[in-house]
Amino acid sequence: MTDVTVITGGASGLGRLHALRLAQKGGYVAIIDLNQEGLQDVSGHDSRIKPFSCDVTDHDALEATVAEIEQTLGPVTCLIACAAIMPGGELAKTDPAKINKVMQINYCGMVNATGILLKRMLPRRKGDIIIYGSTAGIVPIDRFGAYGASKAAVNHYAKILINENRNSGLRFQLVCPPAVDTPLISQVAEAGPDFLRNGRTSISQMVTPEVVVESVERALEAGREVNYPGRGKLIELAYRAFPGIVRRVSNS
Repeated sequence: MTDVTVITGGASGLGRLHALRLAQKGGYVAIIDLNQEGLQDVSGHDSRIKPFSCDVTDHDALEATVAEIEQTLGPVTCLIACAAIMPGGELAKTDPAKINKVMQINYCGMVNATGILLKRMLPRRKGDIIIYGSTAGIVPIDRFGAYGASKAAVNHYAKILINENRNSGLRFQLVCPPAVDTPLISQVAEAGPDFLRNGRTSISQMVTPEVVVESVERALEAGREVNYPGRGKLIELAYRAFPGIVRRVSNS
């Protein structure tokens, strides 16, 4: 049976790279996004990559899209939940509707995709669920609150999901990278924290998408349920031991 992977947010960044690498390995990849130009660009690289335009916050539309994917490509064997937006800015100066939109896409969109695929995978007792959280959901960072709150919710959800389904036959992975040099950074560059504005020129501040995606592949094969690519684990341990220092450094 040919592997079929669904990637939300597959039109750019980490989702794009996952799609290209998985297609090279011979499986079908269904990329879900609202970025029409990106969908066509990524799918144009390999005939095994199939584009699907869908809003992950619309549960019914997403469920119909997954049904279409399984009807045309076969049973989904892997979900990679990447879809996210990343605006910056002080919370008091940000329209609550904008903050709610971040939560709707980053958290609720992930919950929709995960719930829909779990309903199909659990009876089969086979499949992989890879969820992108972030170290931004661990360390509170000024002018990054909306994104950080959404990723804190994702991190928490994924850890409990993993624990509740450990004997299900499925493999799970929560990925918590530090800042990654993808197009998302442009969304936060103007109003977000200083370290993200300067990160493109500082090797110590960002990891490449390749580093993250390769770490996900290794962690899945090793059965590692929580994966901290790059400096992610160091950030998590440092914040646990010295929260005040890490917050001051992150907000400087």
